[in-house]
Amino acid sequence: MNMQRIVRGLFAVPLACCLAAALLPRASLAGDLSERPDRPPMSVVLPDLEGRQRSLEEFAGKVVLVNFWASWCTPCVLEMPSILRLRQTLPARSFVVVGVNVAEGERRARAASERLKLDVTILVDRDGESFAHLGGRVLPTTYLLDQQGRVRYEAVGPLEWDGEEVIETVRRLLQEPPRPSRAAD
Repeated sequence: MNMQRIVRGLFAVPLACCLAAALLPRASLAGDLSERPDRPPMSVVLPDLEGRQRSLEEFAGKVVLVNFWASWCTPCVLEMPSILRLRQTLPARSFVVVGVNVAEGERRARAASERLKLDVTILVDRDGESFAHLGGRVLPTTYLLDQQGRVRYEAVGPLEWDGEEVIETVRRLLQEPPRPSRAAD
């Protein structure tokens, strides 16, 4: 990937996040969960807070919420409690939350995770390359993956994750029978 494009993208992310924060009503998170059919499985391999390389493939067979965030992003921080409430609402054996900290180092990601009491898997996208590769432009950006790791829904901007409509969407994904992977097609 072109390093100049990555650097340009990293400067755009804080600007987009700040603009979203300025336009965001203080009382609510007004994001939208959009269906994204026919997207391939998401492939992300990044270090966790202990420096171990982790892959989203580890969570095969589960519905996964992948949230790209940063500690300096006000909308990201504001939506975190609703993500944690959603996780607590659903069975841990079949639903997982993975937070991907974008463009910050491990130390900053760890401090923010502790401050926000994030008891979820945290991966560190230090240079933002994975976020840029996935087409990310605004933080927070969140993907809901089905049991085969396919992106089924996307939210660009903050969302109230523990709202009834979102909970029902996740429950529908949890109830879907496993489909053959594209590799088997």
